[in-house]
Amino acid sequence: MTSQHQSLPWWAIIRGVTIVSGTTFLAGMLLAAFGITPKIDPGLYPLLALLVGAMSVSVALRMTNTTRPACLVAMGVGIWLLSGTAVLLDVQSLAGWFQSSISIVATVLLGRLLLGITLDEPVQSSYAPIVRSMPRSRRNV
Repeated sequence: MTSQHQSLPWWAIIRGVTIVSGTTFLAGMLLAAFGITPKIDPGLYPLLALLVGAMSVSVALRMTNTTRPACLVAMGVGIWLLSGTAVLLDVQSLAGWFQSSISIVATVLLGRLLLGITLDEPVQSSYAPIVRSMPRSRRNV
């Protein structure tokens, strides 16, 4: 079975969406504590939000150990759906939520590009050869 026909690692994608959402939430709180808000700094805040989001996507992709386009799409959709809670909490309008899909696509793609150029290869850790050479445990997990 090739890697293109394997099922999606849903738990890893959910973990990735959680990492991205949690990191961007904490970064937003930290930026607000430093006085950087969208109303005060309309040019700097979106740029910082994009960079923090991209870094958190790259960390999440490292943890899922895949860069398949289907996983990127699933993670982006998960982030977009989770950001829809702002509409339910009446913090954002429905139109604003739909418009945010553009920035979420940019964040996911930029986060992927931080790991490298190609989308076909799985992300390889520099420790991967060492881990593969280690003896397997005898436990059945």
